[in-house]
Amino acid sequence: MTHVLIVGAQGVGKSTLINKVLEALGRPVSGFQTKKEATGADENLRNPVYIHVPGQPRHYTEENLLGYSAVGKGFTITQGVFDRYADVVRRPVAENGVILFDEIGFMEAREKEFCAAILERLDGNIPVIAAVKNKEGVPFLDTVRSHPNCRCFYIDEQNRDALYHEVLAFMQAQLNG
Repeated sequence: MTHVLIVGAQGVGKSTLINKVLEALGRPVSGFQTKKEATGADENLRNPVYIHVPGQPRHYTEENLLGYSAVGKGFTITQGVFDRYADVVRRPVAENGVILFDEIGFMEAREKEFCAAILERLDGNIPVIAAVKNKEGVPFLDTVRSHPNCRCFYIDEQNRDALYHEVLAFMQAQLNG
């Protein structure tokens, strides 16, 4: 099984592409999604970033608050939240299911259990589709992007529409083996 990694900069359309592919495949989805919320910013105008389980109601608590993002001010990371989600990554997957990692970035690079769970899934045979930040010099991201069971599809504003058909055809070929 060759897993699919959609690699690109923030805001280029990685998640949108993945959601379209998953909708077309029509298979059960497990894994996780991260979401920066435009509302709920604190007094320092930092936007909260949460982690969610696909297909389940979203909740917004300290339990799944990954940290805060502030334009021009970087990120504040809540330590330990990613590691608490390592068990979510390792949960059994429904028959014919696909694992979604949206998104793999630098925020979790120091969370050992979470990173180990991601790499275990990439070593496995259950299909994975993931959005991956294209940030150099982060050892965990370098390891993910160079994983022997993965194929990287690089997305930018010019190719994102055409890339959908290429990624969908690749995923269908992998799933139909």
